[in-house]
Amino acid sequence: MASPAKTIKKNLRNDPVSSLPMRTACTIGASDSIAKVLQVMAQNGVGCAMIMDASTSRLAGIFTESDFLYRVVLPKLDVNQPIQGVMTSTPKVVQSSASVFQAIQIMEKGRIRHLPVLADDGSLTGVISLKEIIHYLVEYFPATVYNLPPTPVLAQPAREGA
Repeated sequence: MASPAKTIKKNLRNDPVSSLPMRTACTIGASDSIAKVLQVMAQNGVGCAMIMDASTSRLAGIFTESDFLYRVVLPKLDVNQPIQGVMTSTPKVVQSSASVFQAIQIMEKGRIRHLPVLADDGSLTGVISLKEIIHYLVEYFPATVYNLPPTPVLAQPAREGA
């Protein structure tokens, strides 16, 4: 029987991104206002929105909670201006046929929490987040993860009653 470490190493390289439970992307047009994007994100309970180019129906950018904080709140911008001016243009993406390992590498290198997933034809198929990656990894070590004490850093200095 293969060890969990060997199994996970093999599967990280063999499992395609499309095997992960993927969320439907929250999409909005590039000419929509920042306020509208925030409203749509709040209604959908998501931390990012995919900004679509109206003429090509392709991904034009991504807008995240961090973008809002650093590009809108901090510089005190008007939320009625178009999202196009504060979104991350040409975001890092992953193909649905790429391995989970490749997706993790992209996310780690770019310090990305939300990664758009594209089909082979370039169309947007969904979004994966760190949450989906963590759930994927936990499946290989369920007993270890689920049996962790609520406060793992606390240790009993000595046995009680001895």
